[in-house]
Amino acid sequence: MSGLAAAAELRELGFADVAILEARDRIGGRLWTDAIGGNIPVDLGASWIHGVDGNPITAIARGNDIATHPTDYDNDVVHFHNAERPSPSAGRALRRFWRLAERQPGTNLQSVYEQLLGIEPLTVPDRRYLDYLLNTIVEHEHAADLRNLSLESIQGGDEYDGHDAVFPGGYGQVADVLGGGLDIRFREAVTEIDYAETDIVLTTAAGATFEATRVVVTVPLGVLKQDLISFLPRLPPRKRGAIDGLEMGVLNKTCLLFDDVFWDNDVELIGYVGARRGQWAEALNLHPYTGHPILMMFNAGAYGARIERLSDQEIVAQAVAALESMYGVIPPPVDALITRWRSDPWARGSYSYVPAGSSYRRYAELGEPVGDKLFFAGEATHVEFPSTVHGAFLSGVRAARQIAALPARGGEGEASNRTRTASSPRLWWARA
Repeated sequence: MSGLAAAAELRELGFADVAILEARDRIGGRLWTDAIGGNIPVDLGASWIHGVDGNPITAIARGNDIATHPTDYDNDVVHFHNAERPSPSAGRALRRFWRLAERQPGTNLQSVYEQLLGIEPLTVPDRRYLDYLLNTIVEHEHAADLRNLSLESIQGGDEYDGHDAVFPGGYGQVADVLGGGLDIRFREAVTEIDYAETDIVLTTAAGATFEATRVVVTVPLGVLKQDLISFLPRLPPRKRGAIDGLEMGVLNKTCLLFDDVFWDNDVELIGYVGARRGQWAEALNLHPYTGHPILMMFNAGAYGARIERLSDQEIVAQAVAALESMYGVIPPPVDALITRWRSDPWARGSYSYVPAGSSYRRYAELGEPVGDKLFFAGEATHVEFPSTVHGAFLSGVRAARQIAALPARGGEGEASNRTRTASSPRLWWARA
């Protein structure tokens, strides 16, 4: 998304010699609409516009007649393992948990949770419900376990007002709009960026080389953290510190298509307070949005990463077992789509988060250019809106404007440089 946004913005600013090196065989990166049941669009990456009021993604959707549907998070139902309903003590325990966290904002939330259990013993149903609330409110939101987060690390950034919304026809429609007419080179996985000389040389896994005067690096944080691209010279310490100071979370989806709806069809979110903490705790009912009997089930953090080692059949079996704990014997799904974002070589995770002990300023540091050659974009480079599609979009626009503000190479005026293909800067977006 950030690479598409940057390239589209540069095109609007008059730059002509611009191309995207895309490692995948599709556009969008972690914005990925696939088809279930042959032709029904389902989003396997980002699903929501988070806050529609003033959001640039809303503007793109409305400007291109892309349908959206609001999500009402209060329109939900919660099912309990063996019908073991909690007492009011569970709600009081959650409030006490947050009070404890406020007194020690830098302490990881798992430690806060253990402190709570030490001073407020809970029955098994109450503890399971508390686990469910913390999993769906915190761990799903940040794609990480409590042990990796602190109150301080989850309190940052900004939000747009208004409801959240999904795309019945798929979020990929937004990527298609932005990518229209751009020069995109597919299956070009960049493995080295040599910016030591005047011209930058990019080398791909296939051995091809490309030269550019400016490069915008839009690969996900997970790719940077695993050093899948070699930078020559090595990135400066401040940039490395930003990469090391952020983490890449996991939120995996299991999408199941059935012949008919057997679940609570009037609700949008289905919660499950199971016997095992953080497993199959939440599902999004897509039927109200698409008219098709589809459930999108979520698993986050360590468990979300762990099930990637299972086969598709084993994952579907676990999902069905969770549903049968809620609804009794159910018909088998007729199709399934399963994500493995941690294993994805071009993502290495779902989206970024600030780990306990780190700071939101790391997002700003990751977004800083390196000299006047390397520019960085992506959700993990936007300090106000990290972990969101609109954050990725805005970071791409920012990078484009940073380049546009620079004087032209070779002493030419930037205005003339923008309008002539032969003299405009050669710009490459390294997607991985």
